[in-house]
Amino acid sequence: MLALRSVLAIPASDAAAATAARTSVADAVLLDLAVPASSEDRATARKAVAQAIQDIGAAKRPVLARVSAAASGELEADLAAVVGPRLAAVVLSGTELPQDARDADVLLRKYEVRHKIAPGAIRLIPEIDSAAGLQALPVILDAVDRHAAVALNPAHLNDNLGLGAGFHETHSHFMAMLAVAARSAELPWLLGTFDATRTLVDATRAHELGATGAVIHSEAAACGINSLFAPDPAAVASARAVIQAWAQLQQTGALTGVAQLGDETLLVDRRAMRHARLVVANADAVAARQRVK
Repeated sequence: MLALRSVLAIPASDAAAATAARTSVADAVLLDLAVPASSEDRATARKAVAQAIQDIGAAKRPVLARVSAAASGELEADLAAVVGPRLAAVVLSGTELPQDARDADVLLRKYEVRHKIAPGAIRLIPEIDSAAGLQALPVILDAVDRHAAVALNPAHLNDNLGLGAGFHETHSHFMAMLAVAARSAELPWLLGTFDATRTLVDATRAHELGATGAVIHSEAAACGINSLFAPDPAAVASARAVIQAWAQLQQTGALTGVAQLGDETLLVDRRAMRHARLVVANADAVAARQRVK
């Protein structure tokens, strides 16, 4: 699992920002190829992105790339530009259909083979930014086995639903829908931002609904977001106790049991074990990221 408490988004063609990102305290750096509107901008960004991925990856910062939607006609060219051994994951913008994830999976495999990368090593993060994508999310997540997380883009979702700019009272509902689908698929989920000039959209509420992190647009936000989404030590200890108890149950053939953690008695079954594994995997990923200077 990737540590994704804070994901610093920068334009793929911004060389200065890419250089600064090599020392970012954010858990991951997201190079955005889906932003440029003109073909000239796209060409410039694609030329710059490969070197940026190499440089940031060499500094031991996980690198993600946000690529154009499957229906845009730009997806393969974007993937051709970003796939390489230092790329950790691809954020697929505008995901609305299971076929979008399948198309991305096939193309990623094509370029993984070309670069002699193990198939499936580069993970996929579908970005949900429309009513159609939100409604179809459970089957999108079931379409391929490459998913690393799910991302919600509230700014584009606002546009799609005609809600106007800024936070809207329905965002909690959107986040809850996405949280349910992500939990069902045993995946973490991330909250996006409106743009580089706006504050995070109710990051605290997203945290309450189980989000593991948020996309940010400035280094200044990284420490605060890392703190907000830091794994809860008590929850991690409980999860480790559940996993240990489950391993003991497996030896006896039992399907349910309990784990004792101090004065707390924890129910142990397959569902509790699956959630515990997600909690521990996230905590271990964050701990590994924090060891990188």
